[in-house]
Amino acid sequence: MNLKRFQGKQLLAATLIAVLTCGLITLGVSCTPPSPTPNDNEPGNTNDNEPGNTNDNEPGNTNDNEPGNTNDNEPGLVGKFVGADACLPCHSGVHDDWSQTLHAEALETLEASADAEDFCLACHTVGYGEEGGFTSREATPELVGVQCENCHGPAKDHVDNIGDASLRPPTDLGADVCGKCHTGDHHPTFEQWQESGHAAVTEIVALDLIEEGGFYTATCGVCHEGAINFSLAVKGEDVAEDLYVGSTEEDLTPITCVVCHDSHARTGNAYEPDTDRDYQLRFPQVKTPEVTSDAAVVTDVTRYNLCGQCHHSRGREWQTATRAPHHSVQSNFYFGEMAVPEGTDLLVETPTPHFHQTGVPGQCSECHMYRIEFQSDVAPAISGHLFSIDFESCARCHVSAANAETYLEDYKELIQGRLDSIAERLGDPATWEYEPTGGPEDQDSISDEIKQVRFLYHYILSDGSLGTHHPRYADAILEKAEEILDDLGL
Repeated sequence: MNLKRFQGKQLLAATLIAVLTCGLITLGVSCTPPSPTPNDNEPGNTNDNEPGNTNDNEPGNTNDNEPGNTNDNEPGLVGKFVGADACLPCHSGVHDDWSQTLHAEALETLEASADAEDFCLACHTVGYGEEGGFTSREATPELVGVQCENCHGPAKDHVDNIGDASLRPPTDLGADVCGKCHTGDHHPTFEQWQESGHAAVTEIVALDLIEEGGFYTATCGVCHEGAINFSLAVKGEDVAEDLYVGSTEEDLTPITCVVCHDSHARTGNAYEPDTDRDYQLRFPQVKTPEVTSDAAVVTDVTRYNLCGQCHHSRGREWQTATRAPHHSVQSNFYFGEMAVPEGTDLLVETPTPHFHQTGVPGQCSECHMYRIEFQSDVAPAISGHLFSIDFESCARCHVSAANAETYLEDYKELIQGRLDSIAERLGDPATWEYEPTGGPEDQDSISDEIKQVRFLYHYILSDGSLGTHHPRYADAILEKAEEILDDLGL
């Protein structure tokens, strides 16, 4: 309220009191002057504030906010944080999506936990422990839950100066953004990811990106570099071919959380998720394509589940003379398919599905992302973000983790032995290998039969599981290679 207007009203009130008092005396009614207030304020102000401040705030706070809030923001907010509702007018779609996620309900989740501690509030509210951050539901209801500013940083300067592009909160694709909270014995996602192959850009690809660019940027970068993937596969935007030329490896972004997870929205892509979790996966966790041998079809990413967006064939077949099958054929091997040259017969018929197809409904994640909740300090949570096999995931079918591990070691030894035998029968690699791996410069000097055996040999190696993804298919591939060598008398 304007101070002069307030003082005028006080003067008017005092005059009315004086007139009324005199009138009562004239009528013979006994009266006494108003008792002084117990503080030093003007008549009518009985709180403990300074004169002129008649609200219920502490001295010095003359606005209409609740006690403790002396700034000019809306009630509850006293600093650099503004809350998600301040982002709503311009980012309504993202805001609406976010409001349906468990991030928006993070404080409720904490309040329902028997293990909740005050320090947990830093990861279940906005800005807890920071100036102007969350203090309580009553005082700062605008900062409840995990919101925009948890990831993008304080937004008051941006909201106050929307036209200033330099003040817009940043978009950081780094895993450490999520790692601030998804860490520790209860949520070790970040630590486990750091130990995984996704946490670093493959060295040879990194060198191609920073020294060559061009073809390598989109072709290799989309599955090896997180920022390129985010532009091409998530946002559908082109990237400059020289994006990283002249940069250093430290400038590259590995395959971070946002490559696989949508930070803002529930997607419905999780397979039978626990309770109300959605995991916010960008692509379906489970997807079963129709088996094909068409080289053009096997490269179609829309056929595959989340992992298969990168772990799929690049279309090389046995007539390809330049390189062996790309080290990404896991999805194709798992379903028992192999590209062949157009107009030619299948090298290997797809066998009946193995139990790894029929009895593992969660597909890749069931074996490679074994998860368990926090049990105790000596039995912390397992988030599954190492992406390696945890044999506890095999115990459901293989009696015990130890039994599964022994079985796998024996099986891989058997497959490797057969591969070694095939390589020995082929003879000197200089006569049959691909040129980049020591073969002859004149690839036309290699017969079609040897090229077929070579391709089958490398197809198992390129899958990386030594046949574990589909044991029946691995056996069929090896049998075909051995049959061709038998027919050649090798």
